[in-house]
Formats: sequence, structure tokens, C-alpha cells
Amino acid sequence: MKRPQVTVIGSHEESRFMVEAYEIGRHIARRNWILVCGGRGGIMEAASRGASDEGGIVVGILPGVDFNDANPYLTAAIASGIGFARNSMNVLSGDVVVAIGGRTGTMSELSYAFQYGRPMIICSFADGWSAGFADLALREDDRSLIHMAATPIEAMDTLDALLGGETARS
Repeated sequence: MKRPQVTVIGSHEESRFMVEAYEIGRHIARRNWILVCGGRGGIMEAASRGASDEGGIVVGILPGVDFNDANPYLTAAIASGIGFARNSMNVLSGDVVVAIGGRTGTMSELSYAFQYGRPMIICSFADGWSAGFADLALREDDRSLIHMAATPIEAMDTLDALLGGETARS
């Protein structure tokens, strides 16, 4: 039986909100879900470290071909070689997408999530382009895809609600 997969997105250059990303990563692993991310630094590394510290599975889809670009907390790294085009792979690899801040790459991933009908949790506590995306997307007819989280706890509770609550760890 397939485990739920959660894609965490955010800037690879981010130095704020690391504690929050780490806690969300831990939560994902504690539920026995798989964390998917872009595999690099910043928000992705913090979430990866949180999941790794809890013994979780972390998959990183890298934009380039060099495995040396991967953060050290990945269980598996996928070298896509397709640059930002890999953002669609990141989104399509998750049952839910969690956005923590971010810039242009995060904005493109949110656009893919919206186009492909993936539920999104946008962490409004982290300023960044993702909050602006939410303002635009919430004007659309289908608001059921976008969930705002004012705190990391709210983001985790929303993940539990979307993915069916706690999964027992074996």
C-alpha cells in the first residue's frame, strides 16, 4: 500500500523559518509519510533534516545532474537534469504540497499544483511569494485546493485532515 507523499516547497536560499520547516518535516516522518522536495538547501534542507531526524524517507528531485548539489538529509536523490522544469515533478510527486515562503520557483510549483489539482497548504506565517499566489488563486472559482496556515501547528493539523490523520509507525 502506497504511503502518502508530501511535497515541501520553499526557497533554497531561505535562512528564516528553518525551525518551522524542520518541525513540519518531523511531523511528516512521524506520520510515516514520505517527504518530497527539491533536494537542495534552505527550506528544503530544513524539512529534510526534520524528517531524517525522525527516521523518515526523504526524496529530493534535483534541478541538475550533480548529486553534490543534494542536501545531506535525503534518503534518495533524483538528478533530473531539467532545471526548473523539474518543479512539475516535485508537485506531481506529492499528494499534498506545503509552501513555506519562497520566490519564483515556489510560485511556479504552486501554479503547477493549482493546474494539476493538488491540495496546497500555504504557510502565511512565512512571508514570500506563496502568500501572494494565494491571494490571486483564492479569487478563482475552486477554492477547495488552497488551505492557509497561520502557524506551523495549523499546517500540521491541515496535513492530518487532508491525509487522514495519524498513521501508526511500525
